[in-house]
Amino acid sequence: MFKNKLKAFFIHFLLSAVAVSLIFLAVVLVWFPSPFLGLTNFKDVATIIIAVDLVLGPLLTFVVFNPKKKSLKKDLTVIVSIQIFALSYGIYTLFLTHPVYIAFHDNAFNMIIAKQAMPEKAKYEQLKVSKLSKPTFVYMKTDKEIRDKLFADTINGGRDVEANAEFYEPYADNLESILENSLDAVKLFEEKNLTASSKEFLEEYNERKNDYAYLPLIGTSRNAIIVIDKKTAKVVTTINDDPWKFAKTE
Repeated sequence: MFKNKLKAFFIHFLLSAVAVSLIFLAVVLVWFPSPFLGLTNFKDVATIIIAVDLVLGPLLTFVVFNPKKKSLKKDLTVIVSIQIFALSYGIYTLFLTHPVYIAFHDNAFNMIIAKQAMPEKAKYEQLKVSKLSKPTFVYMKTDKEIRDKLFADTINGGRDVEANAEFYEPYADNLESILENSLDAVKLFEEKNLTASSKEFLEEYNERKNDYAYLPLIGTSRNAIIVIDKKTAKVVTTINDDPWKFAKTE
């Protein structure tokens, strides 16, 4: 009997692992592409999904499995239903919390998650993206009067200031304005300020480090430094460090 239970456990675990792995792969590639994965709550949600679908489900199968049991099919159906519900809820949560826009506003990039994003309000067609798509970089153009109004709306329960898509402008067209807010690269790479992440960056990009701009990126779980190619405007990677330590001073 024990061997049968163990076999059922491993079969259930294997099938669950394959299903969860394929779904996670698709979710990461589309909704949480590098280098944004570690700046979100993906790990927390993924842990819950794994706990239910890869641990609890197979364990319950181990407990109830008995070929002679008349209600076995019903028991297994209930277990699988719990797994599907947990997986569906987890995927829905990941959808709501994945970044739809990476909006530059004021002096930093901000992650705008699907729960807050309003692509239908964007004035440019190319910025009216699907909430199911990969993150889109945008530039948010406001003046002091607009910022004050949006901030007041946020305090009164409205969306975050950076989530107001009607003020979005194409990212590449505003690169010059974005680069004006670059962090102090000299200070960032001073020996006394190097972290494991910045050392890893230098190992790969040291010869071209002056070709890049370093800007604050405000994530949903933590902040980081986003590295951008000054000429192409493409994102190179991120450095896991507090960006505000390297803000330029007048």
